[in-house]
Amino acid sequence: VLVNDIRILGRDSHGLVFTPNDIRAIRTLGKRSDILDVLGRSVCPSIHGHEVIKKALALQLLSGVEKNLANGTHLRGDINILMVGDPSTAKSQLLRSAMQIAPLAVSTTGKGSSGVGLTAAVTADPETKERRLEAGAMVLADRGLVCVDEFDKMGENDRV
Repeated sequence: VLVNDIRILGRDSHGLVFTPNDIRAIRTLGKRSDILDVLGRSVCPSIHGHEVIKKALALQLLSGVEKNLANGTHLRGDINILMVGDPSTAKSQLLRSAMQIAPLAVSTTGKGSSGVGLTAAVTADPETKERRLEAGAMVLADRGLVCVDEFDKMGENDRV
């Protein structure tokens, strides 16, 4: 494989810096019995209601625990959420709020994506006509958050 250009895309999730005060505050919050309620209220506070969805988003942002089982199976610990509801019920606003919180988040829409395009796409350079592989939303958000809004607008054959 010959590579002549590498560019890092997205926000760097490893650049988070916690002060000793931050760590004390996190530990104090972690001891509260109502910590999930507190975190849920912190997700998109401008939206009234949807407490269960907000708690689910908070848990997704914190992620699960990766495990390697004795039989060699690797469990990633990722939490996936599918929000389904009537139009104008704040689903997109909740997604945008989660994206603002996440250190690494990529957004796309079902209308502008294909199932293959979510992972990678082969494109041709307009000047050199050379083909190249471009990462899709799922690859760009590795270890981060991928939000696919209006999934129902994606073509039937592309939903995988």
